[in-house]
Amino acid sequence: MSRMLVATLVLGACATAEAPPPAAGHEPGEEAAVLAVMDAYMHEISANDLAAMEARQTAEGMTYRFAARADGGWDVAARPNAYWVAPERATDRTFRERYWSPTVMVRGAMALVWAPYEFRIDGQTAHCGIDVFAFAKIEGVWKVTNAMWTVEPNACPALRPDDATMIRPRD
Repeated sequence: MSRMLVATLVLGACATAEAPPPAAGHEPGEEAAVLAVMDAYMHEISANDLAAMEARQTAEGMTYRFAARADGGWDVAARPNAYWVAPERATDRTFRERYWSPTVMVRGAMALVWAPYEFRIDGQTAHCGIDVFAFAKIEGVWKVTNAMWTVEPNACPALRPDDATMIRPRD
């Protein structure tokens, strides 16, 4: 078979290949609303606005922090949402958390956002990782219910987007 014929067949197959179907059950209509809440929550984290964070999340929720170890393993710390907004956590340090390339899944009153992120403390990158936030629509309002994230100080070059316009929240 000639190279031209093979190339034509391969290109033709690529052109007719269908995109993968969306995840079963996904309802895309609320994606923008969920991301707006995620953006607001990131602003509140960055502002160290504990009262606003507390109002945006459920008290019953949990968080799990997965910190990368030098041996390739992970240290896991579980805390209730209330830990992160306790008055004794107030500080004068400045934070900045931003994310990009979110994958958003919505089904009814339940949503999930998975996204790479960067966390800065006092203007310096502390680490990057993956954020996973779960949301519930309670009385018509999306609330942060649970969260998990990785803490990977050496992952920033691999995780940062090539296009900075993808970074959220947009100021």
